[in-house]
Amino acid sequence: MIAGLLRRRLRPGDDTVGSADPESGRILVLTIGALAVAASLIAAIATASAVYLDRKALLSLADSTAAYAASQIDERSYYGGDDLAVTDESVSASAADFLVQAPPSLTDAPGLQLADPTGTPDGGVTAEVTLTALSRPSFLPWVLAPWSEGIPMTVTASARAS
Repeated sequence: MIAGLLRRRLRPGDDTVGSADPESGRILVLTIGALAVAASLIAAIATASAVYLDRKALLSLADSTAAYAASQIDERSYYGGDDLAVTDESVSASAADFLVQAPPSLTDAPGLQLADPTGTPDGGVTAEVTLTALSRPSFLPWVLAPWSEGIPMTVTASARAS
């Protein structure tokens, strides 16, 4: 009697022991598919977040480099009586010096280098620094395989000379 009740509870309307339910197992396939989609979304969001944070760190470094370059006065122009506070050469040299002197924790981005336009776009008042680097997220999903060597980033920051 108990076995008959269990059979009816598990398979309503079916009193035979050996018959299979045509719907059995389909929820497992749907669950596995939903978990695969969720894992893919989590991986994509984690990778996008890592690239975003790398770009923000590079932008912060470019801001610091531009501020340092703007604070350095070109001595030849200053002692020569020119009104120019910074020149293209002084901005490039100051930016390179800053990147060499900066702590390694700030400049550890792979492929970090100065790029064009680095200089003064307005003839001596503003220092503009452009940095390029690669972002290499620790977990790069297979969808991003074309960027397996790194995702290129370019940022530009400017600071006014005082």
